[in-house]
This record gives sequence, structure tokens and C-alpha cells, in this order.
Amino acid sequence: MEIQLKDNLLLTYIIQQLVKERIDCDLLYQNLVSDRPQYPFVTYSFIVPEQETTGDWLGMGRQYISHLQIDCHADSAIQAMNMANDLYSAFQSSVYRNYFEQADIDPQNFTNTSDRTVRVGTYYDYRFGFDCSFLVSNGGHVYSPDDLHFQAQPETEINTVQLSDAGDSEVISANGKEKEQ
Repeated sequence: MEIQLKDNLLLTYIIQQLVKERIDCDLLYQNLVSDRPQYPFVTYSFIVPEQETTGDWLGMGRQYISHLQIDCHADSAIQAMNMANDLYSAFQSSVYRNYFEQADIDPQNFTNTSDRTVRVGTYYDYRFGFDCSFLVSNGGHVYSPDDLHFQAQPETEINTVQLSDAGDSEVISANGKEKEQ
């Protein structure tokens, strides 16, 4: 049976790929009651699974915002904090933007990372994380894992720009090495 990815399952699948690529950890549902893997690992929880953005969508690619909590768990506070900061940066980076764009998902708002360690005692589950939201613009569209490609795109840099007027009589060039006047 082929896996069908859509809506929040699709979103968590994409997040899972980013987590695996960036910090090489498992992504688990926060309220998982079975045994957890060895540290480190990352958890997610839906704060608001589907907040409608409009009531007048025309039946083609429902649009909504999903709000999530992402937490990095480790047996060291510094490791959990570094993982959370690294993931936070990855979600903001254009390098991983195509992970989401291919499914018409746009990362939106992110809170700052914070310490979310909840239990003090002999057993510490050090936890740092952040809340985030994603605009899903193609809700209901079904993808298979083979439809999606997860390869980080390097940052692009524009070195030269050339402009010309409609009559091609004047050409203006700007090189990244030229000094602006």
C-alpha cells in the first residue's frame, strides 16, 4: 500500500525530512506514549492544526495555517539548545525553502527558541524549542513520497545585473565588485 501524504501528514513528513537532514534525529509526536528512542530526538505537537484563512475558497487547494510546537530533547541542556537553534535557522533558511515550496507550503511565523525543560530532579529531559506556523495553500492535494524531493538548495548570489531600455539604446550594467556611486 502506497503512503498518501496530504495536509498535516504531508507537513510533518516534510518537517521530518528537514530534521533528518539538518540534525540527524527522529521526529516524533509529542504525546507518543510508547518508548522513545535514545537521546537526542525532536518532537512536534499541533497547537492549532488547521486555522482557516478564508471562508470563500473555491474548492481548489484549500488554504489554512497550521501552528506547531517543535521541541528538541537531549540529555544535555546545551545540546538541546544547540539543536533547537540549528532547526530554527534551517526553517528560516532559503536553503531548505524548496522542501516546503514543492508542496505549496510556506513557513510563516516562528517564536524565539526557549527552554522548555519541565521536570527537575534526578531524571532530566532537557528540552528547548519554538512554536511555528505554516501556510498550506494546496490543502487536500495528495502526494506520494516519490513526488517529493529533498535536496537542500545552496544560497544563490547575484553577481551581475544588466538592464536595457525598450529600444536597446542604453545598457546599464552592475557588477558585484563595482562600487555604488
